[in-house]
Amino acid sequence: MGRIEEVFERLAGEKSKAFMPFITACDPTVEATVAAAGALEDAGADIIELGVAYSDPLADGPVIQDSYSRVLGAGLGVEDFLKAAGAIRCNTRIPLVAMVSCSIVSRRGPTRFVGLAAEAGIDALIVPDLPPEEAGELVAAASAARLGTVFLAAPTTKKKRLREIVRASCPFIYYVSVIGTTGARDSLPVELADGVRAVKSLTDKPVVVGFGVSSAATAASVAKVADGVIVGSAIVRVIA
Repeated sequence: MGRIEEVFERLAGEKSKAFMPFITACDPTVEATVAAAGALEDAGADIIELGVAYSDPLADGPVIQDSYSRVLGAGLGVEDFLKAAGAIRCNTRIPLVAMVSCSIVSRRGPTRFVGLAAEAGIDALIVPDLPPEEAGELVAAASAARLGTVFLAAPTTKKKRLREIVRASCPFIYYVSVIGTTGARDSLPVELADGVRAVKSLTDKPVVVGFGVSSAATAASVAKVADGVIVGSAIVRVIA
């Protein structure tokens, strides 16, 4: 059993939900990311998601886009992300999930990238622009290295497609709360609960919700139906 599975098993026993903050790796420095991860763990984070800066983010709103621009503008890249992840791993067993573009993975090749990520202590990869039917090589490499590969489901995902995503995604499913990009919102769609229940009806795997969760109130509402809550832009804004 991996670190992520251990967390969800523990939380299920405690009848609690996972808090999964997102931070952009190396924003503004490697050392700052290591310090932020430690502070988040001390504050109660269960899993930490590290965003790998990319020049053409697929689904990120302006706050995270700006953080990526700061990282790239400072000349920091994938090697620095791996350095930050490795330094965090030296200090803690908290699970680390990397949000990374398919282009970054493809440039090094799935097997090499997975090897580097595993060596740095990453537990799972989220590659938002890689559909499950195109992910065979990455999934195989990740499985061999005992890394998870997490896929996204959205409110617009049809049931047939949802079954494919649920089958491919491991060790949890990332449910996108809104039709749109990341970013803090005052409220989330009323249909969110039904969407999460639709995913959970197809699997025993944990379902974690991200996009738009920006306050304790919205996080608490999401936690009523999901197994975990991702908070990104609200935290990245504080770091900025």
